[in-house]
Amino acid sequence: MAAIVSAGFSRFGKRKEGILDIAAESALPIVRKHRDSIDFVLVSNCYSGEFNSISGLNNLVTTYLSMDTVPSIRIDNTSGSGGAALFSAVSLVESGRAKAVLLTGVEKMSDRPTKEVTRVISSLLGEREKAAGPSLPSLAGLLTRLYMDEFGASRESIAQVAVKNHRNGALNPNAQIQKVLTLEQVLQSTVIMDPLRLFEISPISDGSTSLLVVPDDMAESYTDKPVYVKGIGMSADSSFLTDRKTFTDIPAVRRAGDIARKQSGIDRPDFAELHDMATVLEIVQSESLGFFPRGEGWKAVVDGVTEIGGELPINTSGGLNSKGHPIGASGVAQTAEVFLQLRNEAGQRQVKNPSNGMMMSMAGFGNSATVAVMGVEQ
Repeated sequence: MAAIVSAGFSRFGKRKEGILDIAAESALPIVRKHRDSIDFVLVSNCYSGEFNSISGLNNLVTTYLSMDTVPSIRIDNTSGSGGAALFSAVSLVESGRAKAVLLTGVEKMSDRPTKEVTRVISSLLGEREKAAGPSLPSLAGLLTRLYMDEFGASRESIAQVAVKNHRNGALNPNAQIQKVLTLEQVLQSTVIMDPLRLFEISPISDGSTSLLVVPDDMAESYTDKPVYVKGIGMSADSSFLTDRKTFTDIPAVRRAGDIARKQSGIDRPDFAELHDMATVLEIVQSESLGFFPRGEGWKAVVDGVTEIGGELPINTSGGLNSKGHPIGASGVAQTAEVFLQLRNEAGQRQVKNPSNGMMMSMAGFGNSATVAVMGVEQ
C-alpha cells in the first residue's frame, strides 16, 4: 500500500508566471523539507509543447528544483493525466522501485487564445469524430440534452451543480473562481454550447499541485497524519465515441471504480472529487460510480445530497468548475483535496468526520479513467 504524506499548492487562475515557476510554487515546500528522501519525480502535464513551446518538462522541473540527479518522467494522459500519474506513483512505491515519489501536476494554458486552447484539447478525439468538427464543450452540450431527454432531468438541476461547486470554491483559497452564484446567474450567463452556459464549463487555468507518495510502512516517519491509498483502479475505452453503446454512461469510470472499491473494501466513500469539466459530467459520473441509480444523480443534486453537509458531498474543493482546470494539475489537485479533507484541514469546506474519500480523474470523454479510494487507516 502507498501513502500520501504531504501536499503543496499554487493558486489556480490566470497566472503571469512561467510554467516552471508555477510548478515550483507547489513543489518547493515539499522539496525543502524532504529533498534527501525524494528518489523519483513524476510531472503530470499535457501541453507544455503546444502551449509553452517546451519539451522535456520533467527534466527542466528537476533542474529548476536543484534535483538534477533524481530520475523523472512526464506523464501525459490528457485531462486524466493527474490520475494516471497518481497510479504511476503508487505503482513505483508499491513495487519497491522508489521510496519517495514527488508528484507535481502543472499546466500553463492562459497565454493562448480560447479557440486555440479548445482546438488543442479537442485533438484527443478520434479521427472520424474530429472530421465532424466537435469540441469537448460541444460534446458536453450534446450529453446534457441526451441526459435530460432520457431521464427527465430539469434544466435547473444541471445548473445547480454549478451553484453548488461555486459555493464550495468560494471557500477554497486556491480556487480560480471564488464567487457565490445564484441559479439565475448561472442560467443567464453566456451560452457556451447550448444548453450549457459559461458558469457550467471549467475555465482556462494555470496552476500546480504537488504530493509526496511513500510506502505505507514509512508513512509515519514523515507525518503523524498520513493518508493511505487503499485502492486504485484504471480503465479505458475507445477514443471513438460512436463505438460506445450509450453516451449517458461512462464505462471506463464504472470499471475503474469497481477495481478501486474492491481493493479498498469500501463500497461508498464519505465524499468524492469528480471530473466536472462540465456540470452534467459530475452527475453522469456519480451514477457510473454507483453512488446513485442511473438517471437519478440529478435528483441527488436537487435534494442536497451532494452538498458539503449532505449524505455524499461531491467536489468540496469547488471542482474543476470553480477551482479551475489546469489540465495536468487537475487530478493531482483532486487527490490533494481528499488528502486535506481526511486530515481535517479543509477549513470552511470541511466534511464532518470523514474516514475515507474518493477521487476520479478522467481523460477526454471517458477515453480513460483513474479512481482512487483513500483512507486514514491502513
